[in-house]
Amino acid sequence: MNQENSASRNFMLTAGLWLLIGVSMGLILALEFVFPDLFSGVPWLVFSRLRQAHTNTVMFAWLSGGMIGLWLYIVPRLSGRKLWSETLGNITMILWNLAVGLGVFGILNAYTQSREYAEFIWIIDVAVMVTLILNMINIYMTIGHRTEPKLYVSLWYITGTVIWMPLLYFIGNVMWNPPVGALTGINDTIFNWFYGHNVLGLWFTTGLLPVIYYIVPRETKTPLYSHFLSLIAFWGIAFFYTGVGAHHLLWAPIPYWLKTIAVAESIGMILPIIAFMMNIYLTMRGNWNRFMTSIPLRYVVTGWAAYILVSYQGSHQALRSINLITHFTQYVPGHAHLSLLFFAASVIMGGMFYVIPRIYNCKLFSRRLANVQYALYVIGFTFFFGGFLLTGLVQGTNWLHQGLPVWSVLPGLRPYMALRATGGILLVISFFMFTYNIFATIINREKIVEPDIPKSVMHEKPLTVAN
Repeated sequence: MNQENSASRNFMLTAGLWLLIGVSMGLILALEFVFPDLFSGVPWLVFSRLRQAHTNTVMFAWLSGGMIGLWLYIVPRLSGRKLWSETLGNITMILWNLAVGLGVFGILNAYTQSREYAEFIWIIDVAVMVTLILNMINIYMTIGHRTEPKLYVSLWYITGTVIWMPLLYFIGNVMWNPPVGALTGINDTIFNWFYGHNVLGLWFTTGLLPVIYYIVPRETKTPLYSHFLSLIAFWGIAFFYTGVGAHHLLWAPIPYWLKTIAVAESIGMILPIIAFMMNIYLTMRGNWNRFMTSIPLRYVVTGWAAYILVSYQGSHQALRSINLITHFTQYVPGHAHLSLLFFAASVIMGGMFYVIPRIYNCKLFSRRLANVQYALYVIGFTFFFGGFLLTGLVQGTNWLHQGLPVWSVLPGLRPYMALRATGGILLVISFFMFTYNIFATIINREKIVEPDIPKSVMHEKPLTVAN
């Protein structure tokens, strides 16, 4: 448990296994939209249970586990020292997987708080909180003992994220009110969406942008264009993102001023989005040829593009006229999948393609497999997202403009649901190829990767302690 990089590696590898479980659940859900009685009589596969299990498996077991693993690799290299405690990192990994695994198992057996993204029962919330705090201690102690005097921008984001998430999780899951972990009435809804949206903004966004900031300069051998722009993006997200959750409640009986703040801050998010977009774009200037030659860069830049798209989509969805059409439709989960599937998953896969070969000092098992996987990933997500988009627009326009009841619209949605399921099949194949490639890389461990990048060309300074 004290082996260098073991905690980072173990977080990422367990996350890769959870990925297969999470996306398989998602495919079953997509098929149930086309064939509602496909798994009738199987309690674990009832839509209401499986949907909660799917979201928590993907968000916490796969994405969060992979993200934490990447942090435990990046933070030491920007701090100039090894991880403060590999043992603590591995204990954190074990506790995290146990907590999330038991939480998902409980959901499948109908033990749930039934609050979006906060479905885990109270005792599981306690375990998650303990794990988040242990991880925060390890990362802060590593940075606190750093030998590198400069605090690089990636560390700004990571240090902010690891302290925001425990606070956010505690508030959003109403942990001071056991055993229900909830408030009553509209107040619970306000708290729930404060948490639900900020999981995306103050956990995955601020946790994955530093991965992009780290890998893009290293793979292009080009200094980050602007440290100043990165800080504008950081403080812009910290300031504007905290209040956007209420834009999910524009038609609920919450205070009108809260709705107005949510809309205003959603539009205000355009500022940090532009700062981040231009910073990476200008770093990539003159380096776009490397998009096809570097597999990690290709996935990470795809995640960058997806983040820009989902952020602009989120801002326009907050406008009352557009929200009136899209609210309660499949357009909204399509937006969530653009964020968690195409943004977050792209960055984590790119990060793992970068980190795993360097931990083992070997070459990626198969570049051809990674290339085929990328093609299936992009094509599959295009179909998948198109199904969500078309379904949502048909629903919204029929409800609002035609005045049709929900039940009468359903038969016409089936072709779009089938499009989504078709894309989902391609995505699941792609993800299985990814996990196979990662584990095959470790099992084979063939050849040595190219030498590390010279310090003189790096903005995100490499370390002497490890590659």
